[in-house]
Amino acid sequence: MGWKLKGRYVTTCSCTNVCPCSTASAPPDNPDGSTNCYGAGVFEVKEGNLDDLDLSGTKVGIKVHYPDLVSNGNWQIAVVVDEGASDAEASAFERIFSGQLGGPFGDMAGLVTSFAVERAALSVSADGATIGGGSFTYEPLRGQDGTPTTITNASFGFAPVFEIGSASGTVDAFGHSFPASYGEAADFDYSDAAHEHVRA
Repeated sequence: MGWKLKGRYVTTCSCTNVCPCSTASAPPDNPDGSTNCYGAGVFEVKEGNLDDLDLSGTKVGIKVHYPDLVSNGNWQIAVVVDEGASDAEASAFERIFSGQLGGPFGDMAGLVTSFAVERAALSVSADGATIGGGSFTYEPLRGQDGTPTTITNASFGFAPVFEIGSASGTVDAFGHSFPASYGEAADFDYSDAAHEHVRA
């Protein structure tokens, strides 16, 4: 089955700036002193499909928990389907993000030990996102020329080039409420034939 998702995402996590998960260089740097990284984000799908099912104009959220060095695995992942999505759209996102249909999410599936699907109200903008009862704002770090600071060629990431910044707000993931700290945003272009855009 062929699928494609293209758009822009905004995410946050509980790590202090800059989250070490993208480089897999150290365990998560959580302000509470633990090595847990809790994160959440929303993907705005501007163009997308699973076979004949049009996914353009939809939104899907993700919640993550990395308990240690990200490359060690044992990830908890939850896909959050917008409450306005149809059952067919919800099924499509579950199959794509669980890795059942290959592509980049299939490549990282071996690192996931727990996968769940939730439904909640989702919203996303350039300045942040809302996932159910939680929300966060995002502000990119900026270089001397005023443009957002980016990371390129990271070991782990949802895009080959992504902005990094700071976030504020409160988000819930897996029964844990965490203050948003690190923020990230980028354009994404995923498909069953692509294996470089999400790195794992």
